[in-house]
Amino acid sequence: MLKMDKTLQIFQLQSLVGREQQNHWERFGFSPDWSFKILPIAEEGENAEKFIVTFFSKGGKREKSVFLKRYLHPQIDRSTVENEFQGLRLTYEAFKETDRFRAPRPYGRLPEEKILFMEHYPSASLKRVLFRPLRLSRFFLSNGSKESLLRKVADAGRLLALFQQIPVSVHPTDERETSEGILLRYEKQFLHHLRACQEAGLPDGLLQKIQKYVLGRMQTRLNAPVKVLQHSDFAPWNLMVSKEELCLTDFQNFTIGFSYFDAAFFYSSLDLIFRYRTIDRSFLSHLQSRFLEMFLESASTGSHREDSLYFFKMFRLMHMVYFSQSMLRCAHAFYEPMYAVSSRRFIVDWFNQNLED
Repeated sequence: MLKMDKTLQIFQLQSLVGREQQNHWERFGFSPDWSFKILPIAEEGENAEKFIVTFFSKGGKREKSVFLKRYLHPQIDRSTVENEFQGLRLTYEAFKETDRFRAPRPYGRLPEEKILFMEHYPSASLKRVLFRPLRLSRFFLSNGSKESLLRKVADAGRLLALFQQIPVSVHPTDERETSEGILLRYEKQFLHHLRACQEAGLPDGLLQKIQKYVLGRMQTRLNAPVKVLQHSDFAPWNLMVSKEELCLTDFQNFTIGFSYFDAAFFYSSLDLIFRYRTIDRSFLSHLQSRFLEMFLESASTGSHREDSLYFFKMFRLMHMVYFSQSMLRCAHAFYEPMYAVSSRRFIVDWFNQNLED
């Protein structure tokens, strides 16, 4: 029965792809006469199915390929699909003239079907590129590998700064987004994730300290950072590396926010690697510093920089609350290798250290 369902699913996708190919994709260089094959791919994430559609000209010559993403989660609706498409489109247009930065070219969307079509970008995630050499870096990491990793995180900082230079006025909700509304959104998300941490059993006393610190900074600062486009999941798993290019993907939560939200998210995602005992902690800190240095050097935050840095520290704690509830939900033996500190111990130690800073 399952096999029949999968066969029917592919048949339905073939019909949708064929319709797009015939009606819309000739302007992207696709011939209506090409045949194609759809293959599912396994990637991290549980809210979407992903497929590669490969097109062939007469004689079976491989021509182009398309990445097809179909959302499964019932809470993801047509407006989410449209929002992601617009984020992808705007970033592709902003990056296409650069030498090293890219976003996949968008080919179309079917909001009712919760489907996105975009350029297939053969690559590896920056998460994988970083972790493979870092995981045993306490024992060995060549100078060449160090320089390569430093270049990549520096490029991530420059890419984020370039992304934030896209005018916020292009976002459809720009006129409705006030600084107060953005802070309220952040507060709501933070408290939701904090409750999840409480349900997972983190100490109440620690959670109260975190809440006091974060909400105190939200409520007492008079000057909010400059508003920019916000990716909302700017992390190594959504940056794809191919040769000397860096490609930003996954604009599902594309919105407007404060300038240091995404920078703190990337920085905090690297904090997660500190739980591995085999990591060279000094070099990992150097990677974080290089990323932030290049972001600051390339960003145009102007007189708001000091205020933004004030929020950066707050965002780090907010993001670690988010990461913590995710880690604790899947803290099974498979995710607790011998060379890693347990998730719970790592989380508690991290917060105790950073609340004192």
